[in-house]
Amino acid sequence: MANTSWKTIAAEIVRLIDNGELPVGARIPSGEDLAATWGVSRHTAHRAIEELQRQGIVNRQRRWGTVVANRTLTLSGRVGFLADQFAQTYNFPAGDLIRGIQDALGETFQLMIAESKGDCEVEIRQLKKLQEHSDGIILYPTNHPKSLHAIERIVESGFPIVILDRLPEGIKADGVTSDNEGATLQAIREIEARGHRRIGFFSFHKPDFSTVAERHSAYRMALAEVGVEDVSELTRWFPRELDGNPQGFVQAVYDSLFTLVNQPDPITALFCVQDSIAVAALEACDRMGKSVPLDLELATFNEWPPMMLRTPWCIHRIVQRSLEIGHSAGQLLMDRLSGYTGDPRTVRVPADFFTADLPSIEERRASSR
Repeated sequence: MANTSWKTIAAEIVRLIDNGELPVGARIPSGEDLAATWGVSRHTAHRAIEELQRQGIVNRQRRWGTVVANRTLTLSGRVGFLADQFAQTYNFPAGDLIRGIQDALGETFQLMIAESKGDCEVEIRQLKKLQEHSDGIILYPTNHPKSLHAIERIVESGFPIVILDRLPEGIKADGVTSDNEGATLQAIREIEARGHRRIGFFSFHKPDFSTVAERHSAYRMALAEVGVEDVSELTRWFPRELDGNPQGFVQAVYDSLFTLVNQPDPITALFCVQDSIAVAALEACDRMGKSVPLDLELATFNEWPPMMLRTPWCIHRIVQRSLEIGHSAGQLLMDRLSGYTGDPRTVRVPADFFTADLPSIEERRASSR
């Protein structure tokens, strides 16, 4: 086989594809494996793969390999990424997430980035543009009912789309999110192990966000495990309109926290669904003269840069794996672009929990005697 040309190798791979031995989405042998099998140089083997890629017969995916492409599709080589907002100060969307997406897309596809600014009408227009000018979409949705109808139409058309973080109920699309329930359960159980039973829960009222629903479900479950069945008096839902009103939101958090820490049976810990709530809680504690963590322990889903919390080492933090989330989303989309037609898949990426190095309640009581 020493005189075998790259054309012969390419032709054999095409034959295997045409007769079904290598179906759409299947990985073809690597350049090194082809070189060993055919007894040729790596250069010759890689030349065969490059030619197949140039013809659109295979797609090369970084960290995954080269797979058989769906040649019934005419690809533009572009993938759309649409977020409901961009907040550079808070690192949203995380740079690692975008890097993970691009790593999964490899060199075959370029990422087109757009923003809906939290406006469902803008979101609908951007979705339409991306559907016209890209091969697939990765989406942080606003979850507004009007735009959900637009997303549903895209899904029903068969256009590849992957939804991030907030998985809309009833829409059968591929999705990637953190393991919200698992991460919240771990955090609350860790706090309970430190002796806490009166644990508050603060969130914006966003019943249409699966992230919020999953975190609250896990919170209820964890408290039920230690005999706290009714959490309604410990839970506060803030109007979502306050999300864009920092002054009004801090006041609302202060009022709620003041009530909960000054009642006859006060809370001793607080779980915050997101960083903005934790930051407001820290400011409220300052105004009340309460020390975090000595008077009140805090736990939060830490999506912002840690130092936004001022003293992150004093707070229990759940940190999402943005790079892995992005890579999983890109891989799901690549599978669709490579011909996968199976049922929608949801990937739940584990999160990392960082416990504050704090004394237990019993230790604090002993030291204060």
